[in-house]
Amino acid sequence: VGAELAGSIACRLELLPDRAGALLYVMTVGVLAPHRDRAIGTRLLRHALNEGSRDPFLTHAYLHVQTNNADAIAFYKKFGFVEDGVARNYYKRLEPPDAAILRLDLREWTPETIRGVTYERFDPMAQ
Repeated sequence: VGAELAGSIACRLELLPDRAGALLYVMTVGVLAPHRDRAIGTRLLRHALNEGSRDPFLTHAYLHVQTNNADAIAFYKKFGFVEDGVARNYYKRLEPPDAAILRLDLREWTPETIRGVTYERFDPMAQ
């Protein structure tokens, strides 16, 4: 917002064991408290899913959410994520320590335009 960082998302790619594809793992989505309820997290996640779905090598997106975090689970379900099991004792310093695993098939994701956002492609070879 302006020159202030209001939110962030961190993702990584995980190669499938057979190397025939990869998963998009959403490690974290965060928005500073004063900037919540402005759809910043929605826009960040939508952008990551849009980009991931454009890569035919990526098959699914997935993430972990603490099992008692109903608001976060509902947030991700709005995007089409479905619960796909529980990782027992996933968190070392949280109670409960279990994480719900949520998964989304990127091949079924329809990229959506994010109003008010323009993109510039980074070209690492450009000088």
